[in-house]
Amino acid sequence: MKDFPWATPQPEGAGDQALLQEGLDWGEHEYGTHRYHVRRLIEDTLADLPMRDKAAVLGAGNHGDVDIPGMAKAFQQVTVLDSEPNMLQEWLDAQGGVSLSRIKSLSRIDYTCLDQASLYEKLDELLMTSAPASDIAALLRDASFQVRGLEVLPHLHRTFSFVMSSGVHTALFYPDVLMQVQPYIDRYKESEVRQMMEAIQFLRNSLLADYNKLLLSLVRPGGRVAMWTDMIVLDEARSWIADELYENRSSTDRTTYLFEMFGKYGLEGAVIGLKDLYDRLKPDQLLFRCWIGHSDSGRRYVTVGLSGQAR
Repeated sequence: MKDFPWATPQPEGAGDQALLQEGLDWGEHEYGTHRYHVRRLIEDTLADLPMRDKAAVLGAGNHGDVDIPGMAKAFQQVTVLDSEPNMLQEWLDAQGGVSLSRIKSLSRIDYTCLDQASLYEKLDELLMTSAPASDIAALLRDASFQVRGLEVLPHLHRTFSFVMSSGVHTALFYPDVLMQVQPYIDRYKESEVRQMMEAIQFLRNSLLADYNKLLLSLVRPGGRVAMWTDMIVLDEARSWIADELYENRSSTDRTTYLFEMFGKYGLEGAVIGLKDLYDRLKPDQLLFRCWIGHSDSGRRYVTVGLSGQAR
């Protein structure tokens, strides 16, 4: 949520303290902020984790939502995975020492396998030739079944004792495909647009379930998985949701209120992804957190954190 403030590299440090004194603002001293709540979610989850050898963070990007050096202090190795190039490897190479040995960066990870299936290239070809909406819808729906025959990171299955998903659910596929389709919308009738949108949503929902399966596939037995995602955009018309959230409510009433609001005003990808992951975790091992997050642009969100152990 906050832009990543890259700092001038420091000389190589010695010991664990070097990880937290490298001149980067990872939010480790913040209180009450978005990054504070993400850190608390991780700390509370790790309190029940018996073995802490390897951890993975998916979606870290350049934003510093997750305190990577703090995690590297708690684990022997932290693997940071992202779908886009980021500056983390550059920073690690400059730092060297403890950071380089404990933190591993992998970028250009295709969480959805849609790149392997060449979906975006095939979709672009259909759109540019003004193909029938039925053909576009068929391509999108078929893709949900095609990618299930492909594997993401098979060499890392059951590798980690802790896996963290950082803001991935709302960024998965949906924003990209909408940007790809938008320039061609005027070529199609309203009913045809509806047909394509239904297929896009069908594929998105399938990919969210597949992504949650990926998270759980990376965790070894007895490990924990955690995620955070923005749930509701608190624009001017919805700011009252935050105001009412803390009005004389018990913890149980607040949770009931939140899920009611998620159903009415939640971002679809976030709601579907959260519910699907919730259903895959043991009910007696669940941690659920909620807070009001702020982006650099000033936009506010109702944000949710969830963690637990696979059923």
